[in-house]
Amino acid sequence: MKIKSLLPFDRYTLVTRLTVAEVMLRLDANVAPKKLTSNLVVTRWGQKEKLDKPYAGVINGQHFDISRVINYKNSFLPVIKGEVVHFLGQTEIKVKSSPHIAVLVFSVFWMSMVFLGCVAVTIANIKDGFEPTLLIPFAMLVFGSLLFTIPYKIEARKSKAFLANLLEGTEVKEA
Repeated sequence: MKIKSLLPFDRYTLVTRLTVAEVMLRLDANVAPKKLTSNLVVTRWGQKEKLDKPYAGVINGQHFDISRVINYKNSFLPVIKGEVVHFLGQTEIKVKSSPHIAVLVFSVFWMSMVFLGCVAVTIANIKDGFEPTLLIPFAMLVFGSLLFTIPYKIEARKSKAFLANLLEGTEVKEA
């Protein structure tokens, strides 16, 4: 198992028979402009605002920066950045996705504090002997890793499948 599969980041390339212009048209047809408010904005009668497109974001030239529109809270929703290029007679869509930067900053801070707790517990175990309650920081480290990775990977897989289907693309395996 590669360590990259455990991190909340993805980088892949889709290849399609469509032209660059066709790819951009399909993206434009499925991406609504990004709103300043949340997608869970509630009207004064309590109904959620309906968006007619599955993604929201910005398309600028042959670059895009999008996120999936969902009707629930998920802080780990991938931010998908991509570039569409014509290369050797085919169109490539180079995609990078990761959680929002605020989520990454919080995750790094939280995990570093837990890691420091693990170091302190290890030193205490060496000094004073083993106690089962000292394993709590290690359990928190495992739980935090899973908490930050699994929801992101689930959403990233959905977005990858959507883009591949929409753009009639196949993923190019990198060596």
